[in-house]
Amino acid sequence: MKIAKSPWFAALTCSVIASAAAVAISTEIADRRAERDLPDAIASHLEGKERERLTAKRDEILQAWSGASEVNEPGKRFYGSLNAEFTLVEFSDLECTFCKRFHDTPKQLVDQSKGKINWEWQHYPLPFHNPAAEKGAHAAECVAEEAGNQAFWAFTGEWFARSAMNGQGYSEIEQLAQELGATPKAFRECMASGRYKALIKAQMDKGTALGVTGTPATVVVDNTTGRQMLVKGAQEPQALLQAMSQLIQQRNQPAPNPDQEEQ
Repeated sequence: MKIAKSPWFAALTCSVIASAAAVAISTEIADRRAERDLPDAIASHLEGKERERLTAKRDEILQAWSGASEVNEPGKRFYGSLNAEFTLVEFSDLECTFCKRFHDTPKQLVDQSKGKINWEWQHYPLPFHNPAAEKGAHAAECVAEEAGNQAFWAFTGEWFARSAMNGQGYSEIEQLAQELGATPKAFRECMASGRYKALIKAQMDKGTALGVTGTPATVVVDNTTGRQMLVKGAQEPQALLQAMSQLIQQRNQPAPNPDQEEQ
């Protein structure tokens, strides 16, 4: 028996077929879009996770250097209160093993002094540790330029911890800079510019004029009188405290002739 198809049934059938085709096309387009967008989504997710990792790493490293002031005089790097009674001006070389050994001594004195002592870093890369020592000094300034003074001090600590020392250097400088908040592009530009070479040389010349012949060397400065004493070598804290004690005793004495003042 032949079944007659009504016009509405035929129209419904066509509509169903058309809808199914539309769904199939829509699904295919969605699949293609997903295939196209998925790599970007994965990359974005991974970039987000990397940013989170770097932020956590930076916070962890910087925490140990929370005493670093974000206010500094041009060309100077201070750790501790800028209004301190005494300043430990250390001339240091990032590739010097004695500097590495000494590095925690001024930090402990500052951290325990309740604002009475601060610490000023002066670059003094020794020629026989170059180019690694000078490169590290320049990198420290480039990190500070973008990420701040606290990042500068964190850089010194991390360099001492990671470098092979004695001029062998550290190969992942850009990674360290990024962990401390510097962006790769800006850091590379700063390093390529060499703009801190003049600052490093000026600090070395200053140290030499003060009697520095090796590293570490610390000029202990009484900020109430301007008098100072040079303490050479990786000394124990007591040596620096003794220098401060002697400077206190000199406060009521007549100012010496500058040409005769003890260095």
